[in-house]
Amino acid sequence: MASKTTLNTQNLETLGAAHLARLLMEISEGNANAKRLLRLELAGSESPSKLANEIRKRLTAISAATTNVGWRTLKGFRADLNTQRRLIAEQVSAAAPQEAYDLIWQFITLSDAVIERTSDTSGGVREVMASACQDAAAIVALAKPDVSDLVRLITAAQMANSYGQNDTLIPLMSPLLGEDGLQRLREAILAAAKEPAATVTARSRPAKRWRKRVLAASEALRKRTRAESTRVALLAIADALGDVEAFIALMADAYLPASAAQIASRLLKAGRPADALKALNGARQNPRSGMPSEWPAEWINARIAALEALDRKDEAQRVRLERFRRTLEADYLRAYLKRLPDFDDIEAEDAELDHVKAWPDANAALGLLTGWPSLERAAHLVIDRVREMDGNDAERLTYAADRLSSRYPLAALLLQRQIVEARLASFSEAAHEAAVLPFLEAESLARHIDDFGRHEPHDVWRKKLENVYARRTVFWKGLP
Repeated sequence: MASKTTLNTQNLETLGAAHLARLLMEISEGNANAKRLLRLELAGSESPSKLANEIRKRLTAISAATTNVGWRTLKGFRADLNTQRRLIAEQVSAAAPQEAYDLIWQFITLSDAVIERTSDTSGGVREVMASACQDAAAIVALAKPDVSDLVRLITAAQMANSYGQNDTLIPLMSPLLGEDGLQRLREAILAAAKEPAATVTARSRPAKRWRKRVLAASEALRKRTRAESTRVALLAIADALGDVEAFIALMADAYLPASAAQIASRLLKAGRPADALKALNGARQNPRSGMPSEWPAEWINARIAALEALDRKDEAQRVRLERFRRTLEADYLRAYLKRLPDFDDIEAEDAELDHVKAWPDANAALGLLTGWPSLERAAHLVIDRVREMDGNDAERLTYAADRLSSRYPLAALLLQRQIVEARLASFSEAAHEAAVLPFLEAESLARHIDDFGRHEPHDVWRKKLENVYARRTVFWKGLP
């Protein structure tokens, strides 16, 4: 049973409305966001129309603001944006869909300018603005607006989509627009692209050195040209209409493997596997490497699908097997084995997993064998090649040690040793402290091992640690 002092809704209710109101007033003192949220909730309790007016005023104020949002105020600003979005989507839309329709588009219209003036290199503000697209689709379904008005608003949002925050808008709206609406949207976007872009004269302001670094870092988020925003929108419309030729015509970089894969997937969906394979064959690999492993997974998967559709199943099988042998991606081997005749699959599985033990990256090989699982092979791999394994890959090695500990304690112990040594080799006291647990695991496993083979017995290994890492005092003090 939870304590009466545990912070949860049920316990807070026991304080009573009057006491909670006093606490909220105290907590909101000096916190603009908290006060704003409380005022909005009070407005909502009075009437949906009043809540909508309060949100509209706040969005207008955000739109009019020109000051940059620095890291000190970013968290609060992002929370404020999310509060406005949530109230529109959850409260206003339920009571007044048309009000919510107007507000959500006002919110979406803010996105370019808001992202522009935040120093949010993590992309959190962009995510808040992008989530409004999902809300807009739900609200449009409730409000049932005129298609012409919807086309106008989507067009404006797509032409001001400099950071990709509105990329999901057309796919989400396409069922609501229908084929006729999508055709009208295409015409509207093409017309808007021909209009001169509005120019905004930025107010120059001095920037400190740290601010310049932040602005430079934020360039990672930005910034599509107007032409690129137009192209992205037209691609989404072509996709929604199933217009493969229009989609291909818009893919100026069709020679890139990822782009070729996108084209091939559309051609396959249209029942044109031969054209899909031709598009894939026209792609070019990384000019610095002719190795097939350079092909991205989406290109490989599209190629397999095209070969299967053309009934060239043996070739598809070869692609699966080659991909597995170059990447150790288990799904390709599973798909390959699934299509082999009975009994042939067992023999092929054994052969491929035996080859894995000689894979150049011992950590990757261990991950494949323990995940498959083939624990006996994994244990042999560890015993033969443990010194090649990177102990800094602690998550993978710990997982493998846990899987191996009951049947292959020596292999599990050797993995724990690798983790311990990697952490003690670090200059971080936190790493030294973190070495205690794997050391104790190794010590526990050692009690169940009579023969260490060519590896050091536990007392010898511990003595070596004492000699090499005698000054890792945090580690030694942490041992029982």
